Amino acid sequence: MTDSATITRHMVGGAPDPVAPFSHAVGFKDLLFVTGQIPQDPRTHAVLGGTMAEQTHRVMKNLAIVLAGLGRGFEHVLAARVFITDFSQYEAMNEVYRSYFEAGKLPARTCIGVTGLAGGADVEIDLVVARDGEAGRR
Repeated sequence: MTDSATITRHMVGGAPDPVAPFSHAVGFKDLLFVTGQIPQDPRTHAVLGGTMAEQTHRVMKNLAIVLAGLGRGFEHVLAARVFITDFSQYEAMNEVYRSYFEAGKLPARTCIGVTGLAGGADVEIDLVVARDGEAGRR
């Protein structure tokens, strides 16, 4: 059983509004769990269509907004889960995803093929992030 006082819940201004009842991130001990982001425009709240590369850029930008609101960056990411609806677009997603991380400092990752995502999105990515500054230094 966990002590609920050690769990923190975070909503980040400027990030897309949740499409379901959840927090942008939840912290527990030394970890932050960032809710999966889809290619949702943070101003209009519309889910963007377009190519896999365009959708992945929007997802990564949304994740960057949440990370910044938590005082973190991509260098603090420990693990990512990527959900995509079409594995024939895997390389297009990968090229964009990789560009957000420093060379040689990629997090652990799982990529999962799914039949559908919220709002008709083709990609969703969630993160596990180090709460302290140590992750980016290793």
